[in-house]
Amino acid sequence: MSLGVFLLAFWVPVSGVSQAAPGIQPDEVLTPPGGPQVVIFRSVPSEVVSLRVSVHLEEVPGEGGAGELIRIQAEDRMRVIADRVGARVEVHRTPRALVYQVSGTTTDLDFLGWILREGLKPPAAEDFEAARRRLRVESDRAMETPQGVLSLRIQRTLAPGVPSLYGSPDELDRMDPSRLVEIWERSHRREEARLVVAGRVPTELVLALTSDLRLSEGGAPADPPTPQDVQNRSPNPEVIRHWIATAYPLESWDDAVGLVVGRWLGEVVRIGQGDFELGAEVWEVGGRRALVLSGAAYTRGRQSMLNRVDTLLEDAVGSLTEEVVRRLSEELRTEILATSQTTWGLADLIGQAWDAGRGPEGLDSFLDELAGVQYDDVRRALEDAAGVSPIREQLNP
Repeated sequence: MSLGVFLLAFWVPVSGVSQAAPGIQPDEVLTPPGGPQVVIFRSVPSEVVSLRVSVHLEEVPGEGGAGELIRIQAEDRMRVIADRVGARVEVHRTPRALVYQVSGTTTDLDFLGWILREGLKPPAAEDFEAARRRLRVESDRAMETPQGVLSLRIQRTLAPGVPSLYGSPDELDRMDPSRLVEIWERSHRREEARLVVAGRVPTELVLALTSDLRLSEGGAPADPPTPQDVQNRSPNPEVIRHWIATAYPLESWDDAVGLVVGRWLGEVVRIGQGDFELGAEVWEVGGRRALVLSGAAYTRGRQSMLNRVDTLLEDAVGSLTEEVVRRLSEELRTEILATSQTTWGLADLIGQAWDAGRGPEGLDSFLDELAGVQYDDVRRALEDAAGVSPIREQLNP
């Protein structure tokens, strides 16, 4: 993942499984008084259960890095306990949420609930400095890479004022333990949290687990503070190759078409690769999406790289066929269905769809949309991208 930018990823690629599974629908939807909202998927061929909690979190200017500071502390607490039973844990960001996930055997459900409770509790003042030091190190490392620098520059132009995932040095200097707790209270509200359960777990055990989750019990959500002016640094790392990033802001792509377009551009890039590196991604940042073409080349390949970037969309349109669209759509559906055969993958895919506003049945509707993507949809999306004025950033030796 790029610095402060989320890739449009509605799927997790795996290999070796292909199933035309029936509709992916929840077996039960629970709305306990005061929250969190819960969906249960019991139709899984496994004695493993996965639990995924998501809370809405978007920082305002001046709060950059807050989500990462919460994430670092939470994942550290969860891993210490998870190692005792070999459970899998992860805390990560999405464009709109902070996600806590744990997976283990159904017989360890009480233990898994304990892991989640530890992760979800408020950030501790005594752990604040250690987390901030780690985040500074991660940020500094990213700013030493051309990819991180170009990503940050594109983000600032694409979505001015949207905080970086890692925060700026100025924002991290201003952050303190009490302010971090305030952000946790604003974001981790019980009534707005969402829990996905993928596993054969009785309703009463799920309800008992939800009642113990350490979430904010406040009333009406507090308004985010007034955004603060932030001093942004402009790093300029030493490079030995020419680097470029070209972003095409997108206004009307839907998820399914965007996924097919991204896969197709990846294939076109590989077909025409020369004496340079080139890649294509779809980013989401600040509520906006952009198609980003990025590459690197030594001096002898620089002009070829620039020419390739400038003609890539035209080449993608010219070589697109109805058969290509059908093939890519089916490949992507197969990969999504394969991922949904694991409890971890199913919980995460359902949660992604839910967090994106599609509801707990959103994965099923997305698969239908993907199956319905047509040649004209993909061609139009590519032509629309080619018709906008791109954002371009470069780093040269």
